[in-house]
Parts: sequence; structure tokens; C-alpha cells
Amino acid sequence: MKPYVFTLTLSVAAGILFKLLHVPLPWMVGPMFAVGASGVRGAGPKAIPGSRQAGQLVIGCSLGLYFTNEVSRQMLDFGAYIFFSSFAGIAIGAAGALLFKRISGTTAISSYFASIPGGATEMAILAEHAGARFDLVAFSHSIRILLVVLTVPIAVTLSGAVGSSLFEPSSAAFVPKYFLGMLCIAVAASFLFARLRIPNAWLLAPLIVSLSFTTSGLPTSSIPSGFINAAQILIGCSLGTRFKPSLRTESRRLIVATLLTALFTIVVSAAFGVALALMMDESPAALILATSPGGLSEMCITAKILKLGVPLVTSFQVARLVVVVLFSLPLWRALVWLKERSRLL
Repeated sequence: MKPYVFTLTLSVAAGILFKLLHVPLPWMVGPMFAVGASGVRGAGPKAIPGSRQAGQLVIGCSLGLYFTNEVSRQMLDFGAYIFFSSFAGIAIGAAGALLFKRISGTTAISSYFASIPGGATEMAILAEHAGARFDLVAFSHSIRILLVVLTVPIAVTLSGAVGSSLFEPSSAAFVPKYFLGMLCIAVAASFLFARLRIPNAWLLAPLIVSLSFTTSGLPTSSIPSGFINAAQILIGCSLGTRFKPSLRTESRRLIVATLLTALFTIVVSAAFGVALALMMDESPAALILATSPGGLSEMCITAKILKLGVPLVTSFQVARLVVVVLFSLPLWRALVWLKERSRLL
């Protein structure tokens, strides 16, 4: 039990430290970097079996609660734009993968999954399914998310963009029986998705279950912040255990590749967001947040503070997360098939 206790204790301590330092996503980034650093140094940290799935279960349920009636209406009104934007995000990431591969010198498959704008957990798991390097992809996405949440919200705030869109999220209180009921159904759905070999089953299935509860008007419950923080700790801890000593010899090139690729995707995504805003006759600042390759919660919090259309930003960010989880792996396989077919021709 000593490796598990050591890893969990280190994760909690790192989460608290990063929280005190006001680092973005402290409860996931802190454990991941602390546990990852110990792994790179050869300490051999170990995550509790099933901890990653438990964390994804809670996060998936929490994401589904974003789909209030107002967010659902936004998705219906702007469905075509949201759908187009989600796939455009994958295309921008794929273009960035060419830059990433050239600088880092890693394989095409690892470069692809390290550059697609999804969450660190989701992309690392998809990369593992495809045969790419789990540790490299998780490391790259964590640095990208840090860079995005440290620059985009600050830049939008300093630009002076302020809207008038008021938004109150679901006011559902914490009701233990509804919360446990939703979790039980989410667990059953996750096992079913895993049995069907659906990627990211433990995130996607709970998201769909929670979304169904929220949009259908069924009794539901909020998720206490303590549960969400604990889930992030478990996910960050699990990701950190995949960092191996071999990263020491390549981290410099990897960091440079990640920073330059992240800057490329930020700039291109911002330009795309402005163009989309002109087409939709919406606030450019809101669409920059909506299309930014960063974290859902950070972009939505920024939009809420500046009153820049939280339902719109939420619908874009959540839809892209779902599209990336569902389609980035099949699209990679399609690209490989096309490349092999072109050689045969």
C-alpha cells in the first residue's frame, strides 16, 4: 500500500499548493505535475486502480449539468455553426500537429493526439487506444491548457470586452438520493460503453446520462465542489503515473514544440472565432472564448464574469469536447487509410 499512499498524499499536497498559488486547474494540474515529476525521477508512483475511471465518472456527470434549457436552445439555434466549429477545431489541431512533429521529432500519431484541442485526460486515453505515447500526449496537453488559460482570459479581459448577457446556471440543490441515483445509472452506462469499446466510456457515458437528466426535466442534483476537486485529483494522479524517466532526455524539445504549437492553435482559433462572430452577428470576444483550445470551466467562468454569453460559450466548448472524443480517433484512422491507399495507387 505504500506506493498508493505516497502517490495520493503527494497529489493532495500538490493540489493544495497549486490552489494557494492560484494556478489554473490546480486540483488536476498540481497532482499530475507532482506525481509526474516523481515518476520522471524514477520514484515509481502508483495510482489506485480504477481511480481515473472514478474521476472521469464525476467530471462527466458535472459536464452534463451545463446543459440547461438555455444552453440547449443555444445549441439548437446555432447548431450548424457549433458543428462546423467543432470539426474546425480538429482541423486546426491537425495542422498544428505538423509543426509539433517537425520540432519534437516524435511520431506522427503522437504529434496528432498531442495537438488536437481536447482535454489532457481525454486525448491521452484516445492516444493510448491508437497506440501513441500516453505520457507525451498528457504532458503536452497539460502545458497547452496552462498556456491557454493563462493568456486567453487575460487578453479578453484586458481588451475591455464586456457584454450584457446574464446567465444563471441550474439552481438544483445537492440532493443525496438524486445524486446517488444519477451516479448509479452513469456507472451502468459506463460499463456498457466500455463493453462496446467506445473510447472514453467513463467520461462520455456519464455526460450523456447527466445531460439526459438535465434536458428532460427529471429530478437531479448538483455535484458538490469537493467531489469535483477529488475527481480532478484522481485524474491528475493517474495521468502523472504515466510519466517515465525517458521524458528527461526529450522534455526540452517537447516543451518547445508544445509552446509553439499551442501559440499557433490559439492565434488561428482566435481568428476563426472572430470570423465566426461576423457570420453569426455575435460578440467577437464571446466567440474567441467559445472556440479557444482551452478548458471548459475557465472559458465559461471568464464569459460569466464579462457577461459574454455563457450559454453560447458553454455549448461550443461542450460540443467540441464531445466531437473530439467521438471523432478524433476515427479521423486519424481515416487519414492512415487514405495515406496507405495513396501509396498503393
